Amino acid sequence: MREIFDRLVGLETEYAIRFQPTTFFAPRPPRFLLYRHLVQALRSRVPLVRAGHFKEGVFTATGGALWFETERVASDGGLIEGATPECRGPRQVLAYQRAQDRLVAESARDADVAGQFRLIKNCRDSRDNVYGAQENYEATLAGPAGLLAWRIGLVLMVPLVVLTWLCLLMVILGMLVYLALAGVVYLVLRFLPLPHDRIALAMFGRDLVEGRETGSPLPGWLEGFVIWAARLAGAPLAIALLVLARLIAFRQIRRQSLGFLVSRTVLSGAGMVDRAGHFQLADKAPSVNCTVGFGGYLWDRPIFNFGHFFKSLSLESFLAPGDYAALFHPCQRLQIGLGDSNMSEVAEYLRVGTTLLVLDAIEAGYLAKAPRLRRPIRWLHRICRDWQLQERVPLTDGRHVTAVELQRIYLEACGQFVAEHPQAPNEAWEVLQRWQDALDALDGDPQELVGTLDWVTKQFLLDQAGRDADWAARKKIDIRYHELSDEGYFQVLTRTGTVGTLLDPADIERAMRTPPPNTPATTRGQYIREFADADLPLTANWKRIVIGRGRTAKIVRLARFGRRSELG
Repeated sequence: MREIFDRLVGLETEYAIRFQPTTFFAPRPPRFLLYRHLVQALRSRVPLVRAGHFKEGVFTATGGALWFETERVASDGGLIEGATPECRGPRQVLAYQRAQDRLVAESARDADVAGQFRLIKNCRDSRDNVYGAQENYEATLAGPAGLLAWRIGLVLMVPLVVLTWLCLLMVILGMLVYLALAGVVYLVLRFLPLPHDRIALAMFGRDLVEGRETGSPLPGWLEGFVIWAARLAGAPLAIALLVLARLIAFRQIRRQSLGFLVSRTVLSGAGMVDRAGHFQLADKAPSVNCTVGFGGYLWDRPIFNFGHFFKSLSLESFLAPGDYAALFHPCQRLQIGLGDSNMSEVAEYLRVGTTLLVLDAIEAGYLAKAPRLRRPIRWLHRICRDWQLQERVPLTDGRHVTAVELQRIYLEACGQFVAEHPQAPNEAWEVLQRWQDALDALDGDPQELVGTLDWVTKQFLLDQAGRDADWAARKKIDIRYHELSDEGYFQVLTRTGTVGTLLDPADIERAMRTPPPNTPATTRGQYIREFADADLPLTANWKRIVIGRGRTAKIVRLARFGRRSELG
């Protein structure tokens, strides 16, 4: 039996960018360049190295990473994504999430830019663009029979993987052929009395025209074409993998945890003012449209996100075949896309801690009779709209329960699991107690949870503004609640003593400098601290460290580090 909380866990958080130039008429720098300036400021706080990955990013000596997250760079889209190092236990991952929040917020504040650069830690902007938080948990993919079927399916998909690689290479080759032909055409156009600068931007993009990395390596129209072509090239593999994942991947966990995740919104929701002016319990959950998917690749917003499996097959395994082999291991990364970016330490602690307990209880067999929902996505949306917590959800056994009652079913099962588990850690009892206290308050007087749960705290602030406040004023409160600065509304509440905290400041300070122990991040962080300023080049990703270049490069595979039980 796996020990309680003895699994790797990490959080991914996308921060929206808020920038105000020093003067009204000053141009706003591209988001990509703001990210670059933030990284430069971050470098003065913690050693870091370039990420060996397909997207722009860095890894830090804490073991975590920072990325520029976007699909359309040329259109000046983009967010800053932070990923905590691999941790064990809810308090540890909370400490590294808070350390990450401070590092990026202070780096944005001190970035060398002509204006006020701040980050917003939420999941939805005023135009209803959705982004935000992902949770990653190490979990058992399937039992013996399911694991065998999974491995057979991966082998049968090899031809589709190769076909995807060939199609992507053709897309890249076609792009290079275009650039070559466009160069010839442009040389001819140079002899004509035309606006050459505008033509060059339209044909080549800003990087080639300006002769420096601006974040726009292609013109916008070509970038859009390449993205669509790449999606079309990967569609057969994506569909096949989605079918395989639906049938096998984490099937027991998905079935037994779905009711918990749908109702978990009452604990971890951040609250939101929607376009109609109504208050909802969560930022992200109202946009979720399926239980299983790839997180946007097929226009989906799933509860369980398998996009990392697709990336491993279609992209990463092309350069590192070992990444393909790693998908055969019985322990894999379970990514949950249903959750908000929390400002409250207690809410974030409950979000991770309760989920870890539920996963442990499922794998130990304590939730074999877990409640099952009819039409879970529909009821997820209805729970989000029910800030009075009166909506009754129909279960497949004929019962109708509220979201709080549904949480109590899981609380009882986890309580039994912890009570019967030998040498259960004190932190497991702490999570159970805080879980029960929160549910008791929600059943009694939710106002007791102001400063503890985000949605209750945000609703309190909105009520202070008055029910007659217009939508723009209420939405401003909604978004500025999440601003990572001294003027952010949650930070203001913190200074008044209204907000409950869990962490000692020394824990956050330590997490801003050093990686967590007994995980792959421990080794990654040590190598980064040792070689970040060395003449020998070093790159890092989640699976390996590469020291040097070419055939003489040394590769350190991180899967062999940080095992405390039977984790891979």
